Amino acid sequence: MKSMTGFGRANAALPDGTDVTVLARGVNHRFLDLAIKLRDEYASLEPSLRRVVGETVARGHLDLLVRTTRPAGRTAAFDEQAAFRYVGLWTEAAARHGLPAELSARDLLTLPGVVRSEETGDVDEANAEALLAVVRAALRAFDETRAREGESLKAALEAILARMESGIAKLDAERTGLSERLAEVLRQRIAKLAAQVPLDEQRLAQEVALIADRSDISEEVDRFKAHLVEVRRLLTASGPIGKRLDHLSQELHREVNTSGAKVREIGATRVILDLKSDVEAFKEQVQNVE
Repeated sequence: MKSMTGFGRANAALPDGTDVTVLARGVNHRFLDLAIKLRDEYASLEPSLRRVVGETVARGHLDLLVRTTRPAGRTAAFDEQAAFRYVGLWTEAAARHGLPAELSARDLLTLPGVVRSEETGDVDEANAEALLAVVRAALRAFDETRAREGESLKAALEAILARMESGIAKLDAERTGLSERLAEVLRQRIAKLAAQVPLDEQRLAQEVALIADRSDISEEVDRFKAHLVEVRRLLTASGPIGKRLDHLSQELHREVNTSGAKVREIGATRVILDLKSDVEAFKEQVQNVE
């Protein structure tokens, strides 16, 4: 089991001397949501980066940041014509509006197109493969943190699962003798409301059968048990299981709510309240599972 939350970092130098640092940060998300940030000259590598991420990550929001620093002396070029054009245009505008006409060197260097990258072509194959290798290293570190977090998640889910199994066993036990208890309650009520009226045992049996049928949670308990068995199986399975666990948590929530609407006895009601709390805790933890 892996969490969707993690962090990975890797650094290396490409064959052309460019220093590359890759950061991978992940949080929970219903589907795979990938955000890649990299310089324009590496934009052609984005499809390859997405394929590499898909080899490791199946679900979650992942921010992949690729930082590159070129060797000194090879990073930029000065466009003299663009600088003179900016100066001319500003001088004319300043004269019309009565503004200072001077532009400092700092002003010019920050204008678009005055300073540009010397290398604007596609990344060659050697540098592309080297960059992808750095990304894979960052993703391995990211995956290791997700696995460690996943172990903690698994322990938390197993503790909640044990409580739910204990709770459903108690609820199952509460079903024993339900008809007899309902019959006794009805007898006591009839005795209070109509002490002088003879008790019709056949009619009483019919009423007990009707109420018992409305209060029967056998199907809900059996389905709840089956879902818990599937949860325990998934906790020992390999690969992404988050979506399946999420669906099971919804089914557990439905069964416990239906049971709560049917039960009439205080003991069973208390058990169901505890089960509802555990199901909510289970749902919250499952949101972080890949």
